[in-house]
Amino acid sequence: MLPAVFFDLGDVLVHLQLERGLARFAELAGRTLAHVRDTAAVYHGDWAHACYAGEVSTDAFLRGLAVQLGCPDLPLPLAREAWCDIFEPWPEMEALAGAVIDAGHPTYLLSNTEPLHFSLLRERMPVLGRFTGLHLSYDVRAAKPDARYYRLALERFSLRGEDCLFVDDREENVEAARREGIRSVLHRGDVAEVRAFLRANGVEIA
Repeated sequence: MLPAVFFDLGDVLVHLQLERGLARFAELAGRTLAHVRDTAAVYHGDWAHACYAGEVSTDAFLRGLAVQLGCPDLPLPLAREAWCDIFEPWPEMEALAGAVIDAGHPTYLLSNTEPLHFSLLRERMPVLGRFTGLHLSYDVRAAKPDARYYRLALERFSLRGEDCLFVDDREENVEAARREGIRSVLHRGDVAEVRAFLRANGVEIA
């Protein structure tokens, strides 16, 4: 049985440029980048987690963020643009995911995300349309590193933890997956390291 492979999305299959998004918010709010950065660092914690877990809509999240940044009248379309201006392609990782799929491995996306970001990335990244399944936080109403998120994925796709591999860029998410028996690697930005992990665990790719 070929191992199943779980990929995260942000900073795994696509680069995140969070600073650029914050700079857009600072410009729109008439604030300094330092002010926006400090505010967002606090506000993006539990509130962002609630958005990713499907407890708060994206628009409600952005309206609340605008209030916190001191620009409650910020038009929602502009807030959406700034919120989405954080992605850069990562061709090497997209190609790696494609190679895993081509090798016949069941391949799943396990991502903390929300509808606006995901709809944008699905249009930009054709490889997402080739995945065996999508386990999106807002859809399943749970988010990493909650153990329930991983257990739902295993149950949903009829998989055992020991038969799965996981690639994520956040240490707490990797550790949580390991506690569920999933062999996992922390993506530090080194594509060769991720490829080596996959090959060492039974994924036959170049």
